[in-house]
Amino acid sequence: MIRNKIKYLLILFLAGVVAVLYNEYTMGLIFLTVLVIPALLFAILSYTYGKVRATLLTNMHIAKKGETISIAVNLRNPTIFPISNMDLYFSYCNRYSKKKEKKSFRVSIDRKTSIRTNIQLQSEYVGNLEICFLGYRIYDYIQLFSLKMKKQETVKIAILPELHEITENLISDISRIPIESDYYSSHKSGDDPSEVFAIREYREGDRPQKIHWKLSSKQDQLMIKEFSAPLNCSILIYIDFKIHNKKDFLRAADALLECSLSLSYSFLTKGIIHYLAWYDDSQGVCKRIRVVLEKDFFEAVDGLLQVSSYSEKVESLQDYHAQYPYDQYTDFFYITNEISEKQLDTITLMNIRARQMIYVRDGHEIYEDGTGLADHLLPKDMLDSLNGMGIGILPVGIGRIAEDIEQWRLA
Repeated sequence: MIRNKIKYLLILFLAGVVAVLYNEYTMGLIFLTVLVIPALLFAILSYTYGKVRATLLTNMHIAKKGETISIAVNLRNPTIFPISNMDLYFSYCNRYSKKKEKKSFRVSIDRKTSIRTNIQLQSEYVGNLEICFLGYRIYDYIQLFSLKMKKQETVKIAILPELHEITENLISDISRIPIESDYYSSHKSGDDPSEVFAIREYREGDRPQKIHWKLSSKQDQLMIKEFSAPLNCSILIYIDFKIHNKKDFLRAADALLECSLSLSYSFLTKGIIHYLAWYDDSQGVCKRIRVVLEKDFFEAVDGLLQVSSYSEKVESLQDYHAQYPYDQYTDFFYITNEISEKQLDTITLMNIRARQMIYVRDGHEIYEDGTGLADHLLPKDMLDSLNGMGIGILPVGIGRIAEDIEQWRLA
């Protein structure tokens, strides 16, 4: 715009010189016209600026990582003057990184027109993407002047990870054995007399022990109690968001979520009920979702997308054990970016039969040549401790998650 002002001043100077040299009415009129044009343009700009309206619109609140996100802005110009140059300003950031990026887009609007312009964005990482419409700037026809309108309209879009279905059976056979549970099926009956599933009329072959004698006397016919079927929920997936390298938090958190949610979704598709748990630093407590239906899975996703990294001093697994000290599990999947002796000590205190640690690291740290597990992945004494405790390690390299998940085996 400064360049345009310099050009205008040069034109005005030349018009003035010509008007003085020739001293004619026409030349003087041209000079006055060039002199008055900026005032006229600014008046039109001020008028349209006061009338134009811009509103952020979007029906998209969930997207997959790498998917194109379309953000619509509704623009209305009720004036008789078209707008040839208008800049729209946006900022966006992933809640995990909190690093804001800014973008601008140039549009034009015809007179007495309402248009909807679509802005295309993409996110390479999982998380809550906050997109803010900062405002717009309108220019006059020769871009000598501009006026900016500030706005603060924000939309939040949940960016979901790629979900890889795990075909390998990672659940120990012991997890199939029914255990005592406080949850019961709402779809089928069972043999647990502590809960009644339904009451129905007597059918031939029903056991006498199931007869509801009080109701039978009232109904003047035999009525049968159907008992409930307890739902087995003895599998825990725990995600530890303590990430040592804060600069690489976005990539590491992305990998942690992709692994944990792929595992949870695979269990869900196979009808395996499980817990998904994590530490919420904002509230200072561990949160846990019991995943039975798809809505439970997405409730857990929503909670996980609100998580941020916490202090090195926080031992989240210890906090979880303190909150649920008497829970017992047949299978435990601990998804982490760091492995420490304190974590191992806590795992040994928990009532667990089969333990797996999904260890998320950079690919070059895990693999020596892209195929073999590096000897320096963990110190020898820690590897000995893991083997002694019967804890299996499932390594995952950031950047090659899909390939590593395919190699998972139950230790």
